[in-house]
Amino acid sequence: MCRAGATNRDMQERFQHSADTISKIFLRLLDMTISPWFYNKYVHLPPDDLVPPKIQADPKFYPFFKDCRGAIDGTHIDIFVPDDALTTRYRNRK
Repeated sequence: MCRAGATNRDMQERFQHSADTISKIFLRLLDMTISPWFYNKYVHLPPDDLVPPKIQADPKFYPFFKDCRGAIDGTHIDIFVPDDALTTRYRNRK
């Protein structure tokens, strides 16, 4: 749902379950991802004092991004945009 922008109805059709079941499972998955055991194991923030060399070396970036903590992990995620009318919503997103 998150990656492709699918709706609850799309998931009902895909997994052949009711809207209530899809909502319950989706909320359980969201709760799991913010639970301490999952967060501590899979989310690793960069150190506070680390500024990437590319930002330090470029005067165009450094004044604006010197205090930036960085992306979650720098991963670019492929997405599928289902409709041409929605492409502008996804432009320049990770």
